[in-house]
Amino acid sequence: MSSELNLNQLKAFYLAATCGSISRAAEKLFISQPAVSMQIKALEEQYSVQLFIRRKKRLELTEPGKELFQRAEKIFAIVADAERLLAHYAEPGQDVLRIGSTKTLVRYFLRGYISRFQQSFPNIHIEINEGSSEEIVQSVLDQRSDIAIVGRVAYDAKLKVIPFSQDEIVLLAAPGHRLNGNRVISIKDLKGEHLIFREKGSGVRKAVDGLLAAAGIAPPVLIETGNVDFIKEMVQIGNGITLLASMGVDADVKAGRLAAVRLKESPIFLDIDLVVSKERTLSKAEQAFLDLLMENRLQK
Repeated sequence: MSSELNLNQLKAFYLAATCGSISRAAEKLFISQPAVSMQIKALEEQYSVQLFIRRKKRLELTEPGKELFQRAEKIFAIVADAERLLAHYAEPGQDVLRIGSTKTLVRYFLRGYISRFQQSFPNIHIEINEGSSEEIVQSVLDQRSDIAIVGRVAYDAKLKVIPFSQDEIVLLAAPGHRLNGNRVISIKDLKGEHLIFREKGSGVRKAVDGLLAAAGIAPPVLIETGNVDFIKEMVQIGNGITLLASMGVDADVKAGRLAAVRLKESPIFLDIDLVVSKERTLSKAEQAFLDLLMENRLQK
């Protein structure tokens, strides 16, 4: 048995374990699925150890696989940090900035910052990764996003979290809905209502679930989805009510397409955080974008 560990084989194992799939690991490595399988098999045979249990829909790590994954995660975090360190001393125009955020925050919150950043750094390539807040936080841990701007969720200890801003969460109904009017209602009045909610993993959903749990109610959820436009359309035609961040619905309320229902418990806020990894050095592009965000935060 050779004592030299093949880092290509280790990376194939690490990505397959991270993705839970040979096919997705192959996509990230830009090689074929059989090639990834062969790399992992060669690693297992070299050390006479089984690293995965092959299930129908997902790979499952064995105990040795779990221990190796923990060490591989540290190894490739160090490799990524070394790459960032070198990029930090390169010309800024050569940088790539990978921003992770939710669709709502990208559309209504971040576009102004990104536009201002491009004016100062026109040659920096920007990649935007969208998903739920939990998915985007995971993308920082997986090194697919450099900076995340998300609604507050639970965070891993490997992440540096900077409280950045807040946005009010509002209760919305169709203009002719029975809850719409001059009276102020309580969150407890939502019992029996059909609710259309953001998907689990979203910052808004976490805040709303906490609010309802504190009130001791579990109303029936008719629909849950990450598509905010769909939620607004369903509410508009009277198929339910919802709670959403005001940044994405202010224009609809002003235009009369949706009605904001006054809540006794208001204001309810969505906390918005900046998230980066503690385990690597920021590139010049990442630091410049973070500085732009922080300057705005300090002015508030």
